[in-house]
Amino acid sequence: MGASILASLVDAALSKVMAVVSDQFTSLKDAAVSKVTAVASDQFNLARGWNNDLTEFRDTMKTLRGFLQDANEKNVSGHLALKKWLQDLRDVADEADDILEEVAYEGMQREVNKPKVRRLTLPDPSPLPFRQEMANRVKGLNKKLADINSSAHQLGLQYKLANVVPEPRGRAGRETHSFLSSQVFGRGEDVSKIVSFLVDSSSQHALPVMIIVGMAGLGKTTIAKAVLKNDKIREHFGDNKMWVCVSENFDVKMILMEMLKSCGGSSSGDGDFRSKDIVMKKIQEKLGGENYLLILDDVWNEERLKWEDLRDCLLGISGSKGSRGKVLVTTRLEDVASVMALTDEHIQRPRQLNEDECWSIIKQRAFGDNSVTEGLEGIGKQIAKRCKGIPLVASIVGAFLQKKRDKREWQAITENCVWDSLEKQEGILDIVKFSYDRLPTLALRQCFAFCSIFPKDFVMEREMLIQLWMAQGFLESPEEISNMAAEDIGDKYFRYLLSYSLFQDERRDDVTGSVISCKMHDLIHDFAQSISKSETLIVEGQPGSSISHDVRHLNLIDGREMVPSISGDVAKKLQTLFSKHSFSNGVQVDLMRLRVLSIADACHAKQLLTCFGNLKRLRYLDISSTQIEELPKFISELFNLQTFRFMHCRYLKMPEGGIGDLINLKHIYFSDEERMPANLGRLTNLQTLPLFFVGTTKGRKIEELGSLGELKGRLEIHKLVLVASKSEAEGAKLKDKAVEDLEFCWSNGKGNQDKDEDVLEGLQPPSNIRRLKIAFYRGRKLASWMLSLNNLVDLTISHCYMLHRIPDISGLLSLQQLHVYWCFEVTSWGDGDGAFTSLKQLSIFRCDKLERVLVSGLSSLEELSILACIVVNSIGDSLSSSTCLKRLYLGGCSKLQSIPSLEGLVSLKTVYISYCNELERLPSGLSSCTGLEKLEIRGCSNLVSIPEELKQLQSLVELVFEYCPKLKFIRLEGLVSLKTLNVTNLKTLRLGLFSEELEEFPDLSSTSSLEVLRLEGWGESLTLPHQIHRLTTLRNLTIKSVNGVEEALLGNLSCLKTLEIQDCCRLECLSGGLSSVEELKIKNCPNLVSFQGEWKELPSLTIVGCPKFVGFLEESLGCFTRLKRLEIGRFSEEFPSLSSIPASLEKLILCGWKKLTHLPQIQHLTALKELTIFDFSGMESLPDWFSNLSSLQQLHIRFCPNKLTGRCTKGSGPDWHKISHIPYIIIDGRTIQLEDGYESED
Repeated sequence: MGASILASLVDAALSKVMAVVSDQFTSLKDAAVSKVTAVASDQFNLARGWNNDLTEFRDTMKTLRGFLQDANEKNVSGHLALKKWLQDLRDVADEADDILEEVAYEGMQREVNKPKVRRLTLPDPSPLPFRQEMANRVKGLNKKLADINSSAHQLGLQYKLANVVPEPRGRAGRETHSFLSSQVFGRGEDVSKIVSFLVDSSSQHALPVMIIVGMAGLGKTTIAKAVLKNDKIREHFGDNKMWVCVSENFDVKMILMEMLKSCGGSSSGDGDFRSKDIVMKKIQEKLGGENYLLILDDVWNEERLKWEDLRDCLLGISGSKGSRGKVLVTTRLEDVASVMALTDEHIQRPRQLNEDECWSIIKQRAFGDNSVTEGLEGIGKQIAKRCKGIPLVASIVGAFLQKKRDKREWQAITENCVWDSLEKQEGILDIVKFSYDRLPTLALRQCFAFCSIFPKDFVMEREMLIQLWMAQGFLESPEEISNMAAEDIGDKYFRYLLSYSLFQDERRDDVTGSVISCKMHDLIHDFAQSISKSETLIVEGQPGSSISHDVRHLNLIDGREMVPSISGDVAKKLQTLFSKHSFSNGVQVDLMRLRVLSIADACHAKQLLTCFGNLKRLRYLDISSTQIEELPKFISELFNLQTFRFMHCRYLKMPEGGIGDLINLKHIYFSDEERMPANLGRLTNLQTLPLFFVGTTKGRKIEELGSLGELKGRLEIHKLVLVASKSEAEGAKLKDKAVEDLEFCWSNGKGNQDKDEDVLEGLQPPSNIRRLKIAFYRGRKLASWMLSLNNLVDLTISHCYMLHRIPDISGLLSLQQLHVYWCFEVTSWGDGDGAFTSLKQLSIFRCDKLERVLVSGLSSLEELSILACIVVNSIGDSLSSSTCLKRLYLGGCSKLQSIPSLEGLVSLKTVYISYCNELERLPSGLSSCTGLEKLEIRGCSNLVSIPEELKQLQSLVELVFEYCPKLKFIRLEGLVSLKTLNVTNLKTLRLGLFSEELEEFPDLSSTSSLEVLRLEGWGESLTLPHQIHRLTTLRNLTIKSVNGVEEALLGNLSCLKTLEIQDCCRLECLSGGLSSVEELKIKNCPNLVSFQGEWKELPSLTIVGCPKFVGFLEESLGCFTRLKRLEIGRFSEEFPSLSSIPASLEKLILCGWKKLTHLPQIQHLTALKELTIFDFSGMESLPDWFSNLSSLQQLHIRFCPNKLTGRCTKGSGPDWHKISHIPYIIIDGRTIQLEDGYESED
């Protein structure tokens, strides 16, 4: 593919071998020329004695920029003379940039040091020697530029004006949700087949894997995302869905780390020493023994051993906690599929789309919800035919066509020769190039190419990306739009790239609709790298060679060995450096041209920051999530700094005087009060300030906000209790700012009622406010300006303990979300009959005096939540107008006697009713809720019956009844989709907790899909339901406090993975063909004597508090040949012999007895990694053989005598030598030893 790209100056990269010049090289020059021109025009003309030279300099640069535009439009394949011309221009542009930066910096330094002098855009750069030196350098530049200008004429270049980026079609103003993420064409069959495979519980494979294989751009990742969003997948796996983009580097530990992040775990500061075992245990904790789905996207690994290593880790995660894992893989390579798939049936090969499906994609991308322009559909279908059934091609072409409505333009697309390349797979990149070529400016292409600095599947935060572009100088205003701020230009560029399908997977704010983040398709990322590969380098794993001198942007993701080689010419040319690792000791790096430095999450960041010198050009600095304790002195000299991020730096101490010398700072990010700099009001260019904490000392009062006239976006103001008056609050001048998201927080303490009301009145927000939160306010009423917030979409009123009423805000026609929490005195809201026609979510919590909540007329309502409102007795007469309702939550409303009919609510998915003590029956109309999937009823002490219509809910997946003591009869016939049934104490009932009055256990014969069953807390009149052996899909079974059970006959539950039996005092025998069980727990069953069945494959066993079971256990332990985890104890005064335990055991928990004086013999357990010794009250020392446990990694000792713990004192205890080899030791909750390089799961 490289030949055609490198033949055009429109491309955004230099060829690594510099054989042919590409557009990246051109656009880099253009960015530099643009910057030189802008600075020369706007600043240098103020300096004395330079005018003639600077005028010549400026005019020549403008001419060259025009020539550059012409060069961009020419086909220059193999044009070596033009290549040299561009190289010479680059060198001069870099030299010009050096001069301008030095002069500008000198001026800013004088401005800061002499604040009383009237500030000019660029003060006179005295002293004279400095000015003379700069003048001489400019003269030299003019000579070089004259030669380059002359060469341009010889090359036949023509002067042309640069393009201005038009506004992306359909993207002006408030952005609407994009169709990119909402609809998938032609893949329903693929998705359905994969979903069926993933939710099928009958598979006998330990780790079922499905592979999606196909050419690039065919939509493999899109199919995987559609699977992830499928309702059945959400029901089956809940939140346990993990997405990892693997790409070329199949590093098992890194995949595990990404799994941990994906399921909500933290990996911050983990470093390179984290073991796979520890990460696996953390993942197990997050999964909680539940099913999980792992999606491995874009896999290239063909090595079977690497896959087997990962597979063993995944089996380890599944086995010890009872989880059942499924894996979905996407890859371009058939060889990958053959390595990972168990059979060919586990490989899904998506077909290429047909013409109509491609046309559907093009039509939606080009026209959205609008009708097709007359005369274009026929041509459009011709274009669709040429897409060769490749969805990515259709999407890119459709995005390009959204700005075209002329038939000739559409016809020209059909005749373009680029289609010929689609006959081969790599030809798809030519389509990407086709879209890229038509980006209207070089700067826009440069912004796109810069994104190759991030690894594949990286989530690019919108604000961050725009700030990085700005730091590089890509957002300089052309003369035609010189009044636009750089951030606004960046926003326009971002939306343009999104509209061209060069960005995708956008995540949007649910209130404002604006894009928060996005990603790049891996194929588009490949293209971006191809056009910037000589300038941009990502180091993942060990580097293959030294860093080229052409590299300008460097990302050291995992490159500790690479860091010492950044020196000399390389360091001086670097403009971007991302690093998570420390430099070698003694290395001082001169980064004179560095504009972006990010060491977020870096190990040893304190030392790292001191390794950098000469950062005067730095525009962007991120030190977030590091252990830096103080800022280096040179921070105050970074006058060019525009963005400073120091989130989650808990050890950082800010300078007492603040950072007011950073006169160009526009965006600042910190996360707590201690890190807030003083004197923020001096940073008059500040646009982003997410947090402000009011203080009483100078430089910390709310008046600091008054001088920040450029603030926009989100702002939280805390400790408003310290604002003295309305006039002081008005000093913040909030109504004059462009802030859209505001939070007012007083403090969780005593306030002055009247003063708080005055202060809130003085904090009037701007009229364009979209989201508002008021917290810990002590006034009785809200401010008068509340009723005029016509653009408000989201309102939260929280912890306003003295607030008596909420005014009638139904006139706020844009309001979609209303949340009222912890407002104890609120008795009502509103004066009129106005309806919230736009309201989608209404949440009320702990409004203790609120008696009625009227919900009639809420025609757009999707979620209603009324919780812990103890005197609410009515929520109106009807929900009939709320036909969009999806979720209904009613809990802790002890006076609520009835719930309006649910008749006609076909969108309803979830009903949750808890602790409504006066409620005697469920709402009528349930039978019409055909989409209901989850019904939970808890703690309704007067509920006496369940309506017959329950059996008509064929979509019901989860049914929970708990603590309903008057409920006597439940029918489950007809619930064919039911997967979770909790039967708990009908003195508590979770279809669990059944009362002793329950006359008949519900018939389970029709619940053929049931996967989770919990039976708990029955009296002695009931035994296990006889149908339990028919539940062949059952995966998780818990039997607790079922006192009538003497023998548990479970039958052949072939899918059962986890079985827990606890507190069943009459249970004597457990039997069944339970060979599939992976985790068995039996606790406190004093009469249990034996169990029968196949248990040899069991990896995890817990037997605690079963004294009559000792004999059987001693005879049977040797049969558990695959046992990895054993928890055992509390039998009698003597511990059973453990000599027959398989030597492969890895984790052992010994629960002792008060009079036990010694451990059982376990020295033969040579593979043991974790040992817990619990409650051996009579044991005073460790046995001599303890040091033989050479594989032991963790030792926990709890509730053992002080004499024993004293003997284990580190270094001096008599037993220390027996345990000193263990890396991680905890005794009674205190860490005794944690070796460097070892990180525990605790």
